[in-house]
Amino acid sequence: MTDERIARERARGRPAVELTDRQRSVLRAVVEDYVLTAVPVGSKSLVSRYGLGVSPATVRSAMAELEALGLLSHPHTSAGRVPSDLGYRLYVESLMREAELDTTDRLMIRHQFSQVQLTSNEWLRLAASILAGSTRSAAVVTPARSRRARFGHVQLVALADGTRLLVLVLADGNVSQRRLDRYALERELPDEALDQAALDAAAALLNTELAGLSAPQVRRRAAKLPALAAHIGQVVSGQLEEADAVVVEEVFTDGIVNVLEQPEFAEGTKLRPILEVIQRSDFLEQLVPVLTRRGGVHVIIGHENTNDAMHEVSLVFAPYGAPDRALGLLGVLGPTRMRYPRAIPTVRYISTLMNELINSEYGEPQ
Repeated sequence: MTDERIARERARGRPAVELTDRQRSVLRAVVEDYVLTAVPVGSKSLVSRYGLGVSPATVRSAMAELEALGLLSHPHTSAGRVPSDLGYRLYVESLMREAELDTTDRLMIRHQFSQVQLTSNEWLRLAASILAGSTRSAAVVTPARSRRARFGHVQLVALADGTRLLVLVLADGNVSQRRLDRYALERELPDEALDQAALDAAAALLNTELAGLSAPQVRRRAAKLPALAAHIGQVVSGQLEEADAVVVEEVFTDGIVNVLEQPEFAEGTKLRPILEVIQRSDFLEQLVPVLTRRGGVHVIIGHENTNDAMHEVSLVFAPYGAPDRALGLLGVLGPTRMRYPRAIPTVRYISTLMNELINSEYGEPQ
């Protein structure tokens, strides 16, 4: 394999070579031992703990080979090795002994959901709490939002101060409000009645004509309606466009203390920039198309994160919902020394449960 291809594969976050059975056994043992102890791994400890059936010298030789391949690194203060991001990647993709959550765990999680009279926000808080507790990591959950906002229904109310309140309920249940200045309306619509009866009639017409339509469709349909309804319809179209621009509106987190307890983040100042990034909607918005396109659980390890602040952590995330209706993200964050065999099936199972909740709210996809 050429140096150019090796560099290209490494840039993609993929190991560039095939490993021997011995190298695979040693790499798996190094990863699992380091995840367990957070201490650089030496050859003698591997032989005694994992029954590799070879001498420490043979293990040292395999570890040196793995280091040369970029799968292990050698902290200068220790004689042991630790996995690199690339080593974790190979472990996750081909060496990890992943199992589905056992029946007891699944029943317990379902029971927790069944004990709450669920509203959308309660789902999110509960999902974050369960993810954090089950994986001993920090959990992140975002609300499910429609990829394209659609009209649900509208209400128009004449207020005592002379303004007109427009309340738009989107098809996914989100609500948008807008105050309309009476005098501006009178200038725009000099021949129209603007009392409550006229507002009610316009709202009824809009609810009949615009049900389920997107912003461009509303704009086109509203242009053909009587003057007051047409004017309100254009305002509604603008509200839908604003909703379309919001991909991640709110972030629910739990279990931050789990990460603070890890030796990598014993200094709380190291975690602060990571938390600032994860709370920013733009970072999570960048994950939406990636997770939606690939589907299932997606693992991002260390330097695979494009944001420099995230280079010491791994993310295990999955989308939930349906891309053509409402879509959210959920997952866990922790040091690259993460219990991936636990995190991945837990995230997968919770996303499956959240899919069921979305389907129960919006109906099964057609």
